[in-house]
Amino acid sequence: MGMQINLSKFLTPQKIKDYIQSSPYRPNVIVKDLYSRDADTYDSPVYPYAEVKEITGNVPLVLRGGQPVNVAGDNTKYNFIEVQPIDISETLNAVELVNMKALGDVAVERIVRQKVQKFHKIVLDTLGALAAQTLSGKISYQIKMQSGLDLYEVNYGTVADLSPSTLPANLKDLYNLFVDMEGKLQENGYGQEVIIYAGKQAYGKILEIAFSYTGKTIKVEEKDGGIYIGNYFIKPITVGYKDKDGNFVRAVPDTKIKMIDKSAPFRLRYLSIDDLRANLKAMPLFVAQKPEGKAIELEGQSKPLPIPVTDAIVDATIA
Repeated sequence: MGMQINLSKFLTPQKIKDYIQSSPYRPNVIVKDLYSRDADTYDSPVYPYAEVKEITGNVPLVLRGGQPVNVAGDNTKYNFIEVQPIDISETLNAVELVNMKALGDVAVERIVRQKVQKFHKIVLDTLGALAAQTLSGKISYQIKMQSGLDLYEVNYGTVADLSPSTLPANLKDLYNLFVDMEGKLQENGYGQEVIIYAGKQAYGKILEIAFSYTGKTIKVEEKDGGIYIGNYFIKPITVGYKDKDGNFVRAVPDTKIKMIDKSAPFRLRYLSIDDLRANLKAMPLFVAQKPEGKAIELEGQSKPLPIPVTDAIVDATIA
Protein backbone atom coordinates (compact mmCIF):
# COMPACT_ATOMS: atom_id res chain seq x y z
CA MET A 1 0.00 0.00 0.00
CA GLY A 2 2.68 2.50 1.02
CA MET A 3 4.78 1.99 -2.08
CA GLN A 4 1.90 3.15 -4.31
CA ILE A 5 1.70 6.61 -2.73
CA ASN A 6 4.09 9.09 -4.33
CA LEU A 7 4.40 12.37 -2.43
CA SER A 8 6.81 14.15 -4.77
CA LYS A 9 4.22 16.57 -6.16
CA PHE A 10 3.59 17.81 -2.61
CA LEU A 11 7.30 18.27 -1.90
CA THR A 12 8.44 20.64 -4.63
CA PRO A 13 10.62 23.60 -3.51
CA GLN A 14 7.66 25.96 -4.00
CA LYS A 15 5.32 23.72 -1.98
CA ILE A 16 7.81 23.50 0.87
CA LYS A 17 8.24 27.27 0.79
CA ASP A 18 4.44 27.71 0.95
CA TYR A 19 4.17 25.29 3.89
CA ILE A 20 6.88 27.20 5.78
CA GLN A 21 5.24 30.56 5.11
CA SER A 22 1.95 29.27 6.52
CA SER A 23 3.64 27.59 9.47
CA PRO A 24 2.57 28.70 12.97
CA TYR A 25 6.17 28.36 14.16
CA ARG A 26 8.43 31.40 14.32
CA PRO A 27 12.12 31.94 15.11
CA ASN A 28 13.16 32.84 18.62
CA VAL A 29 13.86 36.40 19.71
CA ILE A 30 17.61 36.24 19.02
CA VAL A 31 17.16 34.99 15.46
CA LYS A 32 14.43 37.59 14.89
CA ASP A 33 16.42 40.50 16.37
CA LEU A 34 19.85 39.73 14.95
CA TYR A 35 19.68 37.29 12.05
CA SER A 36 16.51 38.10 10.11
CA ARG A 37 17.90 41.14 8.26
CA ASP A 38 20.55 39.25 6.31
CA ALA A 39 19.34 35.68 5.83
CA ASP A 40 20.10 34.01 2.53
CA THR A 41 21.29 30.82 0.86
CA TYR A 42 24.88 29.99 -0.08
CA ASP A 43 25.41 27.42 -2.82
CA SER A 44 28.27 25.48 -1.32
CA PRO A 45 28.55 22.74 1.32
CA VAL A 46 31.25 24.80 3.10
CA TYR A 47 31.58 28.46 4.07
CA PRO A 48 34.90 30.25 3.51
CA TYR A 49 36.83 31.78 6.38
CA ALA A 50 37.42 34.84 4.20
CA GLU A 51 33.67 35.59 4.20
CA VAL A 52 33.60 35.36 8.00
CA LYS A 53 36.65 37.57 8.37
CA GLU A 54 35.00 40.17 6.14
CA ILE A 55 32.12 40.36 8.62
CA THR A 56 33.82 39.86 11.98
CA GLY A 57 37.40 40.93 11.34
CA ASN A 58 38.51 37.57 12.76
CA VAL A 59 39.50 34.26 11.23
CA PRO A 60 37.35 31.62 12.97
CA LEU A 61 38.95 28.83 14.97
CA VAL A 62 37.36 25.50 14.05
CA LEU A 63 37.68 22.51 16.38
CA ARG A 64 36.50 18.91 16.04
CA GLY A 65 36.58 16.90 19.26
CA GLY A 66 38.52 19.73 20.91
CA GLN A 67 41.33 19.61 18.34
CA PRO A 68 42.01 22.18 15.59
CA VAL A 69 40.75 21.09 12.18
CA ASN A 70 43.60 20.77 9.70
CA VAL A 71 42.95 22.63 6.47
CA ALA A 72 45.02 22.87 3.32
CA GLY A 73 46.70 26.15 2.50
CA ASP A 74 47.88 29.06 4.61
CA ASN A 75 45.70 31.73 3.01
CA THR A 76 42.25 32.19 4.61
CA LYS A 77 40.55 32.08 1.21
CA TYR A 78 41.36 28.34 1.04
CA ASN A 79 39.94 27.57 4.48
CA PHE A 80 36.34 26.69 5.16
CA ILE A 81 33.74 25.98 7.83
CA GLU A 82 32.18 22.59 7.22
CA VAL A 83 28.59 23.33 8.23
CA GLN A 84 26.96 20.35 9.93
CA PRO A 85 23.51 19.32 8.67
CA ILE A 86 20.31 19.03 10.65
CA ASP A 87 18.98 15.62 9.54
CA ILE A 88 15.34 14.77 10.25
CA SER A 89 13.19 11.78 9.34
CA GLU A 90 9.74 10.52 10.19
CA THR A 91 7.72 7.48 9.17
CA LEU A 92 4.02 8.00 8.56
CA ASN A 93 1.82 5.86 10.77
CA ALA A 94 -0.91 3.45 9.68
CA VAL A 95 -3.77 5.89 10.33
CA GLU A 96 -2.12 8.53 8.17
CA LEU A 97 -1.62 6.01 5.37
CA VAL A 98 -5.27 4.97 5.49
CA ASN A 99 -6.31 8.61 5.35
CA MET A 100 -4.08 9.13 2.34
CA LYS A 101 -5.65 6.22 0.50
CA ALA A 102 -9.24 7.05 1.40
CA LEU A 103 -9.45 10.85 1.21
CA GLY A 104 -7.34 11.77 -1.80
CA ASP A 105 -4.99 14.66 -2.55
CA VAL A 106 -6.50 17.20 -0.15
CA ALA A 107 -5.94 14.94 2.84
CA VAL A 108 -2.53 13.86 1.59
CA GLU A 109 -1.31 17.42 1.21
CA ARG A 110 -2.63 18.36 4.65
CA ILE A 111 -0.65 15.53 6.23
CA VAL A 112 2.48 16.40 4.22
CA ARG A 113 2.14 20.08 5.14
CA GLN A 114 1.92 19.20 8.83
CA LYS A 115 5.04 17.02 8.58
CA VAL A 116 7.02 19.70 6.75
CA GLN A 117 5.97 22.29 9.33
CA LYS A 118 7.06 19.91 12.08
CA PHE A 119 10.46 19.57 10.37
CA HIS A 120 10.58 23.36 10.07
CA LYS A 121 10.02 23.69 13.83
CA ILE A 122 12.95 21.34 14.48
CA VAL A 123 15.14 23.46 12.20
CA LEU A 124 13.99 26.65 13.95
CA ASP A 125 14.71 25.12 17.36
CA THR A 126 18.20 24.11 16.28
CA LEU A 127 18.84 27.47 14.64
CA GLY A 128 17.61 29.16 17.81
CA ALA A 129 20.11 27.13 19.84
CA LEU A 130 22.96 28.06 17.49
CA ALA A 131 21.93 31.73 17.54
CA ALA A 132 21.85 31.65 21.35
CA GLN A 133 25.37 30.19 21.35
CA THR A 134 26.66 32.95 19.05
CA LEU A 135 26.16 35.52 21.81
CA SER A 136 29.18 33.92 23.51
CA GLY A 137 31.22 34.20 20.31
CA LYS A 138 31.14 30.55 19.30
CA ILE A 139 28.84 27.75 18.20
CA SER A 140 29.05 23.98 18.47
CA TYR A 141 27.27 21.18 16.64
CA GLN A 142 27.00 17.62 17.84
CA ILE A 143 28.25 15.31 15.11
CA LYS A 144 28.07 11.55 14.76
CA MET A 145 31.42 9.76 14.72
CA GLN A 146 32.20 6.05 14.64
CA SER A 147 33.14 6.34 18.31
CA GLY A 148 29.88 8.17 19.18
CA LEU A 149 28.88 11.84 19.42
CA ASP A 150 31.52 14.53 19.17
CA LEU A 151 31.56 18.32 18.96
CA TYR A 152 32.28 20.45 15.91
CA GLU A 153 33.01 23.95 17.18
CA VAL A 154 33.43 27.31 15.47
CA ASN A 155 34.93 30.15 17.52
CA TYR A 156 34.27 33.52 15.87
CA GLY A 157 36.17 35.65 18.36
CA THR A 158 36.16 37.07 21.88
CA VAL A 159 33.27 39.05 23.31
CA ALA A 160 34.47 42.02 25.39
CA ASP A 161 33.56 42.05 29.08
CA LEU A 162 33.18 45.36 30.98
CA SER A 163 31.99 43.93 34.28
CA PRO A 164 32.46 46.61 36.95
CA SER A 165 34.60 45.86 40.00
CA THR A 166 31.63 46.87 42.17
CA LEU A 167 28.10 45.87 41.22
CA PRO A 168 25.80 48.80 40.31
CA ALA A 169 23.98 50.05 43.40
CA ASN A 170 21.82 52.78 41.88
CA LEU A 171 20.53 54.05 38.56
CA LYS A 172 23.47 56.38 38.05
CA ASP A 173 25.90 53.46 38.36
CA LEU A 174 23.81 51.39 35.97
CA TYR A 175 23.42 54.17 33.43
CA ASN A 176 27.15 54.94 33.49
CA LEU A 177 27.86 51.26 32.84
CA PHE A 178 25.55 51.38 29.82
CA VAL A 179 27.42 54.44 28.54
CA ASP A 180 30.78 52.67 28.98
CA MET A 181 29.49 49.58 27.15
CA GLU A 182 28.18 51.68 24.28
CA GLY A 183 31.53 53.46 24.17
CA LYS A 184 33.25 50.09 23.74
CA LEU A 185 30.95 49.26 20.84
CA GLN A 186 31.78 52.62 19.28
CA GLU A 187 35.51 51.94 19.65
CA ASN A 188 34.88 48.81 17.59
CA GLY A 189 33.00 50.76 14.92
CA TYR A 190 29.50 49.85 16.12
CA GLY A 191 26.83 51.25 18.43
CA GLN A 192 24.23 52.65 16.01
CA GLU A 193 21.23 50.59 17.16
CA VAL A 194 21.93 49.11 20.57
CA ILE A 195 19.74 46.78 22.59
CA ILE A 196 20.53 45.26 25.98
CA TYR A 197 19.71 41.62 26.64
CA ALA A 198 19.46 40.79 30.35
CA GLY A 199 19.62 37.45 32.14
CA LYS A 200 16.99 36.55 34.73
CA GLN A 201 18.74 37.86 37.87
CA ALA A 202 20.26 40.78 36.04
CA TYR A 203 16.86 41.92 34.80
CA GLY A 204 15.43 41.64 38.30
CA LYS A 205 18.28 43.79 39.58
CA ILE A 206 17.65 46.37 36.85
CA LEU A 207 13.94 46.57 37.75
CA GLU A 208 14.77 46.91 41.43
CA ILE A 209 17.20 49.77 40.77
CA ALA A 210 14.95 51.46 38.21
CA PHE A 211 11.81 51.47 40.32
CA SER A 212 13.61 52.71 43.41
CA TYR A 213 14.86 55.73 41.46
CA THR A 214 13.11 58.94 42.58
CA GLY A 215 15.03 61.44 40.47
CA LYS A 216 13.96 63.06 37.22
CA THR A 217 17.25 63.23 35.33
CA ILE A 218 16.98 59.76 33.78
CA LYS A 219 13.67 58.67 32.26
CA VAL A 220 12.46 55.19 33.25
CA GLU A 221 9.58 53.51 31.40
CA GLU A 222 8.44 49.91 31.30
CA LYS A 223 6.95 48.94 27.93
CA ASP A 224 7.49 46.84 24.76
CA GLY A 225 8.21 43.78 26.86
CA GLY A 226 11.16 45.39 28.60
CA ILE A 227 12.26 48.62 30.25
CA TYR A 228 13.69 51.87 28.91
CA ILE A 229 16.34 53.63 30.98
CA GLY A 230 17.13 56.86 29.22
CA ASN A 231 17.68 55.92 25.59
CA TYR A 232 18.61 52.32 26.41
CA PHE A 233 16.12 49.49 26.01
CA ILE A 234 16.66 46.41 28.17
CA LYS A 235 14.91 43.16 27.25
CA PRO A 236 14.77 40.05 29.47
CA ILE A 237 16.11 36.97 27.68
CA THR A 238 15.28 33.49 28.96
CA VAL A 239 15.83 31.42 25.80
CA GLY A 240 18.77 29.05 25.59
CA TYR A 241 19.85 25.61 24.46
CA LYS A 242 20.85 22.20 25.78
CA ASP A 243 24.54 21.38 25.81
CA LYS A 244 26.01 18.00 24.91
CA ASP A 245 25.29 16.71 28.43
CA GLY A 246 21.63 17.75 28.27
CA ASN A 247 22.03 20.75 30.59
CA PHE A 248 20.04 23.88 29.75
CA VAL A 249 22.30 26.86 29.06
CA ARG A 250 20.76 30.31 28.85
CA ALA A 251 21.77 32.53 25.94
CA VAL A 252 22.40 35.28 28.50
CA PRO A 253 23.67 33.97 31.86
CA ASP A 254 21.39 34.88 34.78
CA THR A 255 23.71 37.53 36.24
CA LYS A 256 24.84 39.14 32.98
CA ILE A 257 23.73 41.71 30.46
CA LYS A 258 24.79 41.88 26.84
CA MET A 259 24.73 45.11 24.87
CA ILE A 260 24.43 44.38 21.15
CA ASP A 261 24.34 46.56 18.05
CA LYS A 262 21.42 45.18 16.05
CA SER A 263 22.58 47.08 12.96
CA ALA A 264 25.89 45.18 12.83
CA PRO A 265 26.15 42.74 9.90
CA PHE A 266 25.03 39.58 11.69
CA ARG A 267 24.55 37.03 8.93
CA LEU A 268 22.57 33.80 8.52
CA ARG A 269 23.38 31.47 5.66
CA TYR A 270 21.75 28.21 4.63
CA LEU A 271 24.28 26.06 2.80
CA SER A 272 23.90 23.43 0.10
CA ILE A 273 21.93 20.30 0.93
CA ASP A 274 23.89 17.03 0.91
CA ASP A 275 21.37 15.23 -1.30
CA LEU A 276 21.32 14.70 -5.06
CA ARG A 277 17.51 14.98 -4.98
CA ALA A 278 18.02 18.62 -3.99
CA ASN A 279 20.52 19.03 -6.85
CA LEU A 280 23.01 19.99 -4.12
CA LYS A 281 21.34 23.41 -3.97
CA ALA A 282 21.17 25.61 -0.91
CA MET A 283 17.77 26.11 0.71
CA PRO A 284 16.40 26.67 4.25
CA LEU A 285 14.75 23.24 4.32
CA PHE A 286 14.71 20.26 1.97
CA VAL A 287 12.18 17.46 2.41
CA ALA A 288 11.79 14.37 0.24
CA GLN A 289 10.19 10.94 0.34
CA LYS A 290 12.62 8.12 0.99
CA PRO A 291 12.80 6.28 -2.33
CA GLU A 292 12.62 2.75 -0.95
CA GLY A 293 11.17 0.79 1.91
CA LYS A 294 7.86 -0.75 2.90
CA ALA A 295 6.69 2.30 4.84
CA ILE A 296 6.45 5.91 3.73
CA GLU A 297 9.29 7.87 5.28
CA LEU A 298 9.98 11.58 4.91
CA GLU A 299 13.55 12.85 5.14
CA GLY A 300 14.53 16.45 5.77
CA GLN A 301 17.75 18.42 5.93
CA SER A 302 18.89 21.96 6.63
CA LYS A 303 22.35 23.49 7.01
CA PRO A 304 22.08 26.85 8.81
CA LEU A 305 25.13 28.88 9.78
CA PRO A 306 24.63 31.98 11.95
CA ILE A 307 27.64 34.30 11.84
CA PRO A 308 27.86 36.78 14.73
CA VAL A 309 29.80 40.02 14.91
CA THR A 310 31.63 39.59 18.20
CA ASP A 311 32.89 43.19 18.17
CA ALA A 312 29.24 44.28 18.26
CA ILE A 313 28.59 42.49 21.58
CA VAL A 314 29.73 43.62 25.04
CA ASP A 315 29.11 41.70 28.27
CA ALA A 316 28.87 42.80 31.90
CA THR A 317 27.98 41.07 35.14
CA ILE A 318 25.62 43.17 37.27
CA ALA A 319 24.02 40.76 39.74
